[in-house]
Amino acid sequence: SSGINAEYGGESDPVTVTPTGALFEPLQKFILGDGRRVTLQQLEFNGVTHSIRYRCCKKELTVLTPLQQHFMDVMPEKPIIDTSNLILSPMPGSLSVISVSEGDEVLEGTEVAVVVAMKMNNSLKAPKSGKIKKIYAKVGDVVDGDQKIMEFH
Repeated sequence: SSGINAEYGGESDPVTVTPTGALFEPLQKFILGDGRRVTLQQLEFNGVTHSIRYRCCKKELTVLTPLQQHFMDVMPEKPIIDTSNLILSPMPGSLSVISVSEGDEVLEGTEVAVVVAMKMNNSLKAPKSGKIKKIYAKVGDVVDGDQKIMEFH
């Protein structure tokens, strides 16, 4: 058997794979770090994550070699940025319309800007009601995907 690490349902647990043939066969046997033996039915594999069935529950299982786990351990985590108060460009394009000004009160669903990309108008709507705190772009600007266009209070 070869030692690998697996993350199962959000909980990391060192495991050892008990050879049953190729790692991509429908039934896989694992020995968990605490010595429990489990058999998992593999439903699909997307190149990184195994969709498996264990005790009638479908779960995602990420299996890593020791080298892959080492790289995961030293890789910096991408910070989670709160974008709930921002209007971001959905894709690269040109900002053709800004329908509001800083300080304006808007209702949820109100169109606040339009980005033209691939000759299509993409209406950007207020995700919630609130006041426009700051506008970061102007009409005619070329914007990137996920670029800040405006911010709410």
